[in-house]
Amino acid sequence: MAVCIEPLKEIAEKCVRCGICQSVCPVFAEIQKEAAVARGKVTLIRKFLFDETGYSPKLSTYLLQCLGCGACSENCPNGVKADELILAARALLVEKKGLSLSKKVLFRGLLRSVRLLPLFVKTGSLLQGLLFRKIPRESGLHLRFSLPYLDRDRFIPALANPFFLERYPEEAYPEPRSVPLTSKTGGSAAERMKPEGSTGRIGLFAGCSINYLFPSIGESTVRLLTRHHYAVTFPKDQACCGLPAYGSGDLETARFLALRNVEAFERRGLEQIMVPCGSCFYLLKEGYPKLFPDDERVRAFSQKIVEPSTFFLKQMDRSPMKELPQEGTKKIRLTYHDPCHLRRGLKIYQEPRRLLRQSPGIEWVEMKQPNRCCGMAGSFNFIYYDLSKKILGRKLDDIESTRADCVATSCMGCLIQLKDGLHQRGMKTRAVHFVEMLEKAYSKGD
Repeated sequence: MAVCIEPLKEIAEKCVRCGICQSVCPVFAEIQKEAAVARGKVTLIRKFLFDETGYSPKLSTYLLQCLGCGACSENCPNGVKADELILAARALLVEKKGLSLSKKVLFRGLLRSVRLLPLFVKTGSLLQGLLFRKIPRESGLHLRFSLPYLDRDRFIPALANPFFLERYPEEAYPEPRSVPLTSKTGGSAAERMKPEGSTGRIGLFAGCSINYLFPSIGESTVRLLTRHHYAVTFPKDQACCGLPAYGSGDLETARFLALRNVEAFERRGLEQIMVPCGSCFYLLKEGYPKLFPDDERVRAFSQKIVEPSTFFLKQMDRSPMKELPQEGTKKIRLTYHDPCHLRRGLKIYQEPRRLLRQSPGIEWVEMKQPNRCCGMAGSFNFIYYDLSKKILGRKLDDIESTRADCVATSCMGCLIQLKDGLHQRGMKTRAVHFVEMLEKAYSKGD
């Protein structure tokens, strides 16, 4: 499916170069170059769209030098969706110039393979003791020696062994209730599929980060769901959401992975599918229908996608969890970092705050700019690590000023970035995932 150029031209021509994007762009704040800000990129894209002789290798570099945080689009008085335009321009460049060799290997070799990616990560988990040394307090790793794109001081999450999806059978069940909620002989087909005593069945999309790096987050999600009497289904044949390829302009691979995930969950007949990572959630919810604009099957799948804070807020309103921490337990001073995909992309930011503020054992404190991008943005962090750290530094200043014990977030990329920054600055604040914090708040004596 070719990238349609005419709509891109219309978006690009709406930019009047007013410069408001300069005041909100995290990249421009650090390097002060016109090509780093949205209006500079839009000018370059417009030249390329109207005249292909306007292409130069520098265009690819400037397009990659973007976090995709959406701050420019959110503040543009003319409604220019510069972040979407930049993504489309990356896809157009891939279409016309092809992928680099490294991205071909990563996206079309590893990510697409049912067996190769797990085998590659499994091998890495066995060898990580040779390449890395443990950081005891943070439960992470440091390189023993430098490698390309990996600073020796960088915090690196340990690879899980076994993976999250290897730790469970296809389903996890809640504790049985004395009175079953549904009858197996009547009602709708979905009701008949509910296990006895459960509220229903819900799918869990683990994504690469939970499966290979943070299985504890998946386990916290499962425990929260089963405490609300849901049976949880994790299809073993689910794949990467496709965001790394999507963000790099490889729409072919993104569509390939999207269809694999649609098929994997479709076979289980689920009405809801939870996605704990904000970035994965955004792609499955909003990105998949854009990749397949006329496919009702994909649209039906995306409508089933749910996000933890909105889901559990509704559950708590219906049936608050009774189990509370023991009296006398010290309260955790907590702040929250908004993932760009959730806050700007889907306007989800009040829900996690409501849940955490009303949770027992938590002393809530808001940081100065909770929606400031942390500087991760996937491959941006690897290609421009020093710049990424400078952007993160401003976020760390905000966190430090709160004197918080923990900073919670809902995106795995943000979580990795925050852990890295907190470690390198030597701060005692811990970075945790939202669902881990929520589960701990309702666990006795924790």
